[in-house]
Amino acid sequence: MSRLLTILLLIATVSAAGQNTGIERPIQTVERIFNNYIKSSGDIDSLDNERAMARALSSLRQESSEKDLPLLINVWMYYDPTNFSVRELIEPIFNKDKPSSLAAINRRLKKKTKGENNKTAPYTDLISLREKMSK
Repeated sequence: MSRLLTILLLIATVSAAGQNTGIERPIQTVERIFNNYIKSSGDIDSLDNERAMARALSSLRQESSEKDLPLLINVWMYYDPTNFSVRELIEPIFNKDKPSSLAAINRRLKKKTKGENNKTAPYTDLISLREKMSK
C-alpha cells in the first residue's frame, strides 16, 4: 500500500511540475511584448507594456542566460517605441557577460535580415555597440 501511495505521489508531483503555472519568466515577458510590438509595426506601445518590459529587463540583470542573448539583441535593435528606450536597460545585461554577448553580437551581425546593411540603423548601431563593448 505504501509503495502505491509513493508512486501516486510521484506521478502527481511530476504532473504538477509540468503544468504551466501561468506566471511568465522575465524573458518570456520580453519575448511576448517584443513579438506583439513587431507584429503591430508600431512606433507606440502601451504604458503597461513599457512598464512590464522595464521590469522584465531589470530582472534579467540578475537571471539572464546566454540563450537569451539573440532575443535581447533584436529587442535592443528593434524595440523602440516613442519616448521609451530599452537600450540602457539591456546594455547592463550584455556587460554582465561580455565575451558571450560579443559572440552573440558577432553572430547577429553575420546574419543580416532583409533591409539591414552597413549604412543604416539599427544595424550600424549594433556595430557601434560591438566596438564600445570591445574596449
